[in-house]
Amino acid sequence: MKTVKDYICELDAKQLVDEYFRKYSRQLSEYYFEGLCSEEAKSNLERLTVIELAEKIRSNLFEYIEFLKTIEIRGSEDGKQGIIYAFNTLTDDLDDSVCTELINREDLIEDPEKCENYGYMLSPFSEILGFLVADNKYTQNHIYEVIADVMWEASWFGYRQERLEEELESLNEAEEQVENGEYLSVDEAFADILGEEEYQRMKDREYKETEESQKLKEAARHAIYEYENCSMMRERRILLSLL
Repeated sequence: MKTVKDYICELDAKQLVDEYFRKYSRQLSEYYFEGLCSEEAKSNLERLTVIELAEKIRSNLFEYIEFLKTIEIRGSEDGKQGIIYAFNTLTDDLDDSVCTELINREDLIEDPEKCENYGYMLSPFSEILGFLVADNKYTQNHIYEVIADVMWEASWFGYRQERLEEELESLNEAEEQVENGEYLSVDEAFADILGEEEYQRMKDREYKETEESQKLKEAARHAIYEYENCSMMRERRILLSLL
């Protein structure tokens, strides 16, 4: 198996940017216009046409790819080897969709059914680029989408991870607040983050289910979960056979 960095270096950069932009263009636009960039930068962006903004975002993505190519790979602190693989899932419209997941090689070998999947948005580039990418057919057939997904997850706190340390500090503070009993419930935590009025508006917008509709929703969710779990386990077993 090759590493994430191997694929970033080998895949066609334009096609990779196209895939990234196709999947995440809406989120990228929200990033630029919902306060996640500086006021000065936002002011400059508001003067751009839609096409100019798209070209600017694409230019930043090409720079991001080139930057990733310069990063030296380092293993994880726990010494385990991460593997990125993909399996089929369903969209809200019940269309097929690619889901990308990170698991540890050691966990997969021990028990493919119970091995945990992990988020890695808080991991450094040097670790993420060292993840192996599965050789199973499904993953390889969707390799551009898989690597675009990894790039998205890795860039959650900036194309240079410039906000990563700040986020880690915020998480540590939040953990201390929970340990000290400052947050008594999830509702209180969200109310503190969003503000009481905005949180209440969010609650008011929630669809009020009847008993019958709630049962139907739960049945639909269970069926989707069963389908996706079946798809996931199929690819895990195939991946295990290739190790």
